Amino acid sequence: MKILGKLPGPASWLRFIVQNPWKIIVAISLITLFFAIQIPKLRFETSIYDLTIEDLPQTQEYEAFKKEFGCEEIILVVVRTEDVFRPATFETIRELAQRLSEIEGVRQVISLPGIRKAMDVTEKWKLEDFKKIISPITLFERNIVSVDGKTCVISLILEDIREKGRVIDTVDALIEKRKHAATLYQIGMPIVSKALADFTEKDFLSLPVITFSIILFMLFVFFRNIRGILIPSGSVLIALTWTFGLMALTRTPLSLLAMIVPIFLIAVGTAYCMYIFPQYTYAVRETTTPKEAAIATFQRIGFPTSLAVMTTTIGLGSLLINKIHEIRAFALFSCVGILFMLVIILTLLPAILGMLPFPKEKPSTASSKPKLLDRILDAIIHINLHHQKIALPVIALIGLLGILGLTRIQVETNPVDFFKESTPVARHFKDICRDMAGSFPINVVVDSGKDGFFEDPANLKTIDQLQAFLSTLKGWTKPFPLMTISSW
Repeated sequence: MKILGKLPGPASWLRFIVQNPWKIIVAISLITLFFAIQIPKLRFETSIYDLTIEDLPQTQEYEAFKKEFGCEEIILVVVRTEDVFRPATFETIRELAQRLSEIEGVRQVISLPGIRKAMDVTEKWKLEDFKKIISPITLFERNIVSVDGKTCVISLILEDIREKGRVIDTVDALIEKRKHAATLYQIGMPIVSKALADFTEKDFLSLPVITFSIILFMLFVFFRNIRGILIPSGSVLIALTWTFGLMALTRTPLSLLAMIVPIFLIAVGTAYCMYIFPQYTYAVRETTTPKEAAIATFQRIGFPTSLAVMTTTIGLGSLLINKIHEIRAFALFSCVGILFMLVIILTLLPAILGMLPFPKEKPSTASSKPKLLDRILDAIIHINLHHQKIALPVIALIGLLGILGLTRIQVETNPVDFFKESTPVARHFKDICRDMAGSFPINVVVDSGKDGFFEDPANLKTIDQLQAFLSTLKGWTKPFPLMTISSW
């Protein structure tokens, strides 16, 4: 069979590739090297607020709130001890609050010692006197100090800064030096965001390696030869290098959703490479040289593979109309990665297959002992063809169960539920909810539309009525009037 003669139409690019394999390999290698150099510039940037929608009314209201009252993000430093009003312990809390107030990025600190200083202008109160005075004040109960007096919080109201990691690390350092005096930890939305970033970075560096190792093992089980392992895995690695090199080049940070991209590319890219080998095995039987086999393979498989890639790209591309920026970034680079994979399959693979000699045992048309995978597939085909009265009802039942399962899907937006219960973030969140009012504030803004409206004590009844109503809501732990922590 003469394949390398004149090849009309689309086959001309195949002839060029198989006749000039080293040009293709060198070009792919240079492109890969260029993108690989960019990868060290990748940065991680994960925040809960990355999942917000910019043009929603709620987002605009939130931005207006921050302009009026400042940033509402709070870090709570929790102090657990036998008695927070013990002089030595109270002094430790006072000194810690003072040091916390000096951290750059902290706008205001609310603490028991700070409240005492504001109330006791004469500085003559004893701690017992201060404890008796604030005990009847329900505003402080569980917001500042627990009912039993064994737990209190130091509230750090932050400046409106995007990167809060430095503040969190400084707080950790101050806490670590004082853990001998009491049980101390910090909790709040900034802590949750940082934990998400840390876990995302850790998973990004470990999960792709685990996934890739499993894929390599499966390739070894099914092919038992070097080319069956190296060609798919090498192609996927090149596509990953191009994709993340492009992310670094465009200064696109790795976010919570971007972590899915390498897993997705490894799985889907390997599957696309698998389309090639059965056709190549068939082409080897019909041809006399590796170049002829490579051309015959990609003449038959090039269009179906391209079509499969395009349909996947269209499906992912539909996410580009999503209003959340992080979802659009995930969709964009997933599509780019898949298209990179197609370029590699249609250029590098025919060049390599055209250079490699035929397998030592050239496949023949004669039947041989079927492999494990062949036996499994044969069994499935046999059931589908000869036991349709059983197979079709089973398939229908599985589909029905899936449809019923759709009605039980729940949307969960609590970021703490993203973590395992054994993680410090989850443990601390549940711990603070036991004796204190929790760590996730919800801000309710009351706008009268009139200047000086709330300077009239009579109008403050509106706030009191609102607080009473909020106290009745399920999931609301403790109303804390905003006026106590912001200027008005």
